[in-house]
Amino acid sequence: MTLGALGLNGLRAEVDFAKSVQSVFEARCIDCHGSKKQKGDLRLDSLKAAASVIEPGKSGESELFKRIILPADHEDIMPPKGDPLSKEQIDGIKAWIDEGAKWPEGLVLLSERERAEAKAAASRLPVPDIKAAEVSDAEKAAIAKLSSGEGIGDQAAAPLVMALAQDTQLIYANFRLIGKNVEDKHIAPLADIANLSELDLSNTKVTGAGVATIKNSKRLTKLSLAGTAVDDAALKNIEGLINLMSINLYNTKVTDAGLASLKNMKFLRKVYGWQSGITEKGAAELKKALPNVDVNLGFKLAKVEPKEEKKEEVKQVSFNKKCPVSGKDIDPTKLYTINFCCNNCLGNFTKDPAKHVAKLKGSDNKKCIFQDKDVDAGKKFVIGFCCGNCLGGFTMDPAKHIAKVKK
Repeated sequence: MTLGALGLNGLRAEVDFAKSVQSVFEARCIDCHGSKKQKGDLRLDSLKAAASVIEPGKSGESELFKRIILPADHEDIMPPKGDPLSKEQIDGIKAWIDEGAKWPEGLVLLSERERAEAKAAASRLPVPDIKAAEVSDAEKAAIAKLSSGEGIGDQAAAPLVMALAQDTQLIYANFRLIGKNVEDKHIAPLADIANLSELDLSNTKVTGAGVATIKNSKRLTKLSLAGTAVDDAALKNIEGLINLMSINLYNTKVTDAGLASLKNMKFLRKVYGWQSGITEKGAAELKKALPNVDVNLGFKLAKVEPKEEKKEEVKQVSFNKKCPVSGKDIDPTKLYTINFCCNNCLGNFTKDPAKHVAKLKGSDNKKCIFQDKDVDAGKKFVIGFCCGNCLGGFTMDPAKHIAKVKK
């Protein structure tokens, strides 16, 4: 009997099941003797399952105990892989059996792998359970009509309408490439596509009336209305799309009031609101209703003042001459500014911007990305763009374009 096994009164303390039994079984036994696998037709994940190898009160007559004390080179030793159990682990299991093999009621053990998987699953955000519907004749006809370009133009100007993946009936529809020719009447067939899953109406002439066409598209998870004339009223037409996970409202007339139509979309994760009427206040209100949503408003344009331009001229970092997205001459009012606390941090970033761009949290930052200190207004790295669209494109994926910056 070890000193650690004694209670304050000198008597042996009752075995801690979680520490002396559960932890050992889950780490060394359950992978081969659990719910998913039963090597030798033996399960050890519950007392009832393990009853055939455990004699409560009699460790010497318990097959489980006999196996764990066999010599390391014996073919029947348990566990058969890895090192044998330690003396402390064996003593703990022996004492547990001799005390009556008490097992918490209803407890089913999991292997360490199963427990890690369960923990990971619990931490993942829920996603909608989307199942494809049987494809109707009306849906087939609608897909054929859209794919032909009927009413829009010839087939070369037709939207892309296809299966979302090889093994599904869910549909992906993209009108973006023919956007300028697409009006509300042209997307009417979408109402008959029950399996519509992803829809891109970017840069089309679609209005709120057209958006109403998809109000019953319950399988729709991704929608882009970027560059359209849709407004707050238009979003009321889709407030029933409860499985929507992403919506792009870039360069639309939608304001904070329109976001209220999205508050019941419990699976919504992304809202892109760059150059719309949505404000940070509106984004915060939506996040109160949907804590897991990310409202991306892009980055504010850096203010250009003559005095600060002069300061830039005396630093080693200057404006780039060509837009890193389009390659055109820059517009000095379209800027993305990264601030630093000192010349050392500024120089470190300048030597290899691509290495550090992942640390950016937006334009005109208040804290240095290297030392998390307050920034020095005179220590800046300023990137210019030719237009707001290129600036917006950069902010969505800075790492893609940062290497193109030439000062």
